[in-house]
Amino acid sequence: MLEHCQANQTQNITRFLVLARKAVNVSDQVPAKTTLLMATGQQAGALVEALLVLRNHNLIMTKLESRPIHGNPWEEMFYLDIQANLDSLPMRKALKELADITRSMKVLGCYPSENVVPVDPVNIRGTVISSSLPPLSAG
Repeated sequence: MLEHCQANQTQNITRFLVLARKAVNVSDQVPAKTTLLMATGQQAGALVEALLVLRNHNLIMTKLESRPIHGNPWEEMFYLDIQANLDSLPMRKALKELADITRSMKVLGCYPSENVVPVDPVNIRGTVISSSLPPLSAG
């Protein structure tokens, strides 16, 4: 880390990406997430139709983010995080269906997911790690 406490928000979340030339397979014994980039058509209900594919395969979407498509005013692409291993049968079936109903789709990667539990900003030895974190309430 080069600088500490540079966030402009107290609850800032930064996402880091690891880029590789070859995909790394995630063991099916490890909880995983798969990130997709897709563009739907401009017809009414196109995004809903794509999201229903996930529901029909019992896949949980943990993130949906839209971004404008450069050069195509009023058109959006969507980043999705799905709580599933890329190699799982439900995910493979869903990807096949999504490929048929979306204008474009790309798998950006599959990676181990972990549930990060907020911790008290004081470590075991009593040294403050970060003073920018709000204190945790008991409960």
